[in-house]
Parts: sequence; structure tokens; C-alpha cells
Amino acid sequence: LQFTCGCDARAAQAIFEGLGNLCGNQFPDQSRKTEDSCVQFSLLDESAKEKSAKSYKQFVLLCLDILNERKEPDVLQAVSRALPVIIMDLNKHSKQPAGLKYYLENIQSLNLQDRMLLSVNGNFFEQNKQIKDMEQIFASPIHGLRLDLKLQSNQTSRFVSVLKNVHSLRALYLSGRGHFFSSLTPSSVRPLVQGFIHMPLLEELDLSWNPALLDAGMEVLHAGLSSVPHLAVLRLSYDA
Repeated sequence: LQFTCGCDARAAQAIFEGLGNLCGNQFPDQSRKTEDSCVQFSLLDESAKEKSAKSYKQFVLLCLDILNERKEPDVLQAVSRALPVIIMDLNKHSKQPAGLKYYLENIQSLNLQDRMLLSVNGNFFEQNKQIKDMEQIFASPIHGLRLDLKLQSNQTSRFVSVLKNVHSLRALYLSGRGHFFSSLTPSSVRPLVQGFIHMPLLEELDLSWNPALLDAGMEVLHAGLSSVPHLAVLRLSYDA
């Protein structure tokens, strides 16, 4: 598919029309196009739902790969129609950030997806590369983007500087579960709290499994909560 799309723009557009139809049929949990398709999805067992979610992530990567091959307006619009939600892991060998950057820079705000979910994980060196990708993707303000961001990193000052250009951040997940090396501390949570002023629409914040925060970190956090008036969910649990 990538080869075909790279050869001809009309072929790319036709393929995306097919991919859009495929998305509606195969991923009803993401597209929500019809009541019947949603009911059918709800009847699947958990393993089938997990498989569907994994397949949809691969589907997103395929679309962004093709867009990276054919950076053209018609293909851009076809991607927008094919992807009701963008879900993406910024992993070490990913080429898709270039396609995503082009997409966000050129798509009109009226055609943006309802939500985009990005995940940054891996070891310290992989995270450095992924945060650099984020700095490029969000180099300029993107209005209307409802972003859910999952991070396994204590480099708060770096990613908060990136989030200044995402004024509609909806959810931020900074759980340290399974990643003790990236646990937040009172000093690393301070830049996050100072950055709350740039996240006025934040609805959900997950700081669970960060035992190093201690009471001092809770005091720092409490001082900044007034800057996120729409916050409805705050997770702070830690089970030793």
C-alpha cells in the first residue's frame, strides 16, 4: 500500500477511501459510526477488544506512513476521514512523527479529530529521542487539539515547555508504575505545576505510583491546582 501510494496521488486517495470504509467496519470502538457496530463491539470478549485496539494502532501508523510518502492536500483530507482518533506510541524507530507533524501543521482545526492519544515510554535515551519528536511535532501552537498524553518520564521541564503549544490538553498520565527510575520528586513536579497555567482545559491527571513525591510534592501540587479548574480526576494512589 505504501509503495502504491508513493507512486500516484490518485491511487493514494482511492486507497484511503477504502481504508476509511475499513476503519468503520473493523474498529467500531474508535469510529462510533453506527449503533449496530457499537453493539457488536460491546459483545466481544476482552482479548478480542485488546486485539482490535492493537490493530487500530497499526492502522494509524500505516496511514501516517502513507501521508509521509504523499504530503498532498487530497491525501491529507483522506487521512482525516480515515482516522476518527489518532493513537500513537512514539517509539525509538518511529518514522511516523514526520507524518503527524505535517498533518497537524496543515489540517484545518474544524477537521481535527475529537481526540489524539500519544504515549512516550522506554529507557532514558529512548525518551530523549521521543521528547525531541514532541518538540518538533508541537513546535507551534495547535488550537483545538484535544490531546491525551501518557509519559513515563521525570523530565517535566522539557515536556511542559512542549505542552505550552497544546492549549487543549485533556489528560496527562504520569504514573510511575513499573518505572521507578522515572518516579517524580518534589523538584521534578514543580515545573509541571508551574505549567498548569498552559493547561486550562485539563480534565484528568494521573500521578499514581510516584512514592518519591512525599508530602513535600503534595504541597507543591496543591498550590497549583487552582490553575486547572476543569480537573475532574486526580490519581495519587500508591500500593507498596
